[in-house]
Amino acid sequence: METPKVNFFVKFYAPQYKSQAMQEKRKYYSSQKAKDYMNYIITGINDIKKIDYVNYMENREKSRGIFNQNGLINNEQKAELRNKLRKTKSVIWDAVISFEEVFGKTWVNSYEQAYNLVKNELPKFFKRCGLNPDNVEWFAGLHENTDNRHIHLCFFEKKPTRIRPNKKVKQYSNGKLSKVAMQEFRANLELSATDFKAREIKIRENIKQTTSEELNTKSGLVLNNKLLHLANGISNLDNIFYSSMEMAPYRAEIDSITSYLISKSKTVQTAYDEFISQARYKDEKFAHYCKCNHCEQPYTFERKYMQDIYRRIGNEVIKCAKKLKYIDDKRLMFNAKIKSQKYAQKKSLVAQIVECMEMSAQIDYEAIKAFEDYLRKLDEARYQILVEEGYIEAEM
Repeated sequence: METPKVNFFVKFYAPQYKSQAMQEKRKYYSSQKAKDYMNYIITGINDIKKIDYVNYMENREKSRGIFNQNGLINNEQKAELRNKLRKTKSVIWDAVISFEEVFGKTWVNSYEQAYNLVKNELPKFFKRCGLNPDNVEWFAGLHENTDNRHIHLCFFEKKPTRIRPNKKVKQYSNGKLSKVAMQEFRANLELSATDFKAREIKIRENIKQTTSEELNTKSGLVLNNKLLHLANGISNLDNIFYSSMEMAPYRAEIDSITSYLISKSKTVQTAYDEFISQARYKDEKFAHYCKCNHCEQPYTFERKYMQDIYRRIGNEVIKCAKKLKYIDDKRLMFNAKIKSQKYAQKKSLVAQIVECMEMSAQIDYEAIKAFEDYLRKLDEARYQILVEEGYIEAEM
């Protein structure tokens, strides 16, 4: 039978015990003694109970330094860490990640490899166990004193949340963690250590990029109509994404657009096929791992990856639909503006014509009146001449 590449062992210590012996152990693990002990060493260390745990992990013969999510911990941070351990009312978890000899020496043979491995995978493990990663204090150290490389890991909650319900007196529950979460953590550690995660991230980014490019350059009428129909059906497109509660009624439509895009675009189809191929490969590795560890495979990565890819492409679809709606709204506003301008111009032109007609009629009236005055004055002049020459007598 093949040896598992990664093993994961966890112990926990509650804040209080009725047993004096267990309470002394808690004090020992929470640095409340001059000689504290905070980890369980699985192989290769003799008489470890006499060695201060933090100093043990910092010993160059056994470790390259303890670290947390921010990197190596200095002496001041170690003192602060001890102080937190003494004060915490949280369960303290003590764990060891052990690697098969060849695997460990190949993939976890340096502080950098150990640091990146733990930093990337631990937050997901916390979430899977129902712990908030932002509420967890942790530190770890890579040990190379045995043939099997191993990482010692310790963590506790900054603010304890694992409280037993229906108790008159506040008590904190034990530190039992999900077996499924621990199985998944071990599998992910193996995959991540072998750089599988790096390839996975690269493929995800490729899908996102090709989808974005395809959506922003595609001028197909069918796709545009689908995107506009989606955008016009959503009342508010601000600050929404695929997983938003507001998007629940529209996810089927978004998934339909994603499927259409994958089927019509060779670039997206290629990236998608590569992504699913990676998922199937991961399922094979996970199934092999579960077989070696005599456990059932709780889910398939292919299904999880399918959901993940539709979420990622869905977010790009939403962004493109927003952009297209913005452009279409601008076009409609422009058309309305042009129509309004044309109406205003027509109205203005009619008003000018009416004004011109009124001015023309006024001019005609004034011209006729002036001509009539001219004829009247001409008749008066003729009459005056005839009177002066004696042809007629002036009227009295």
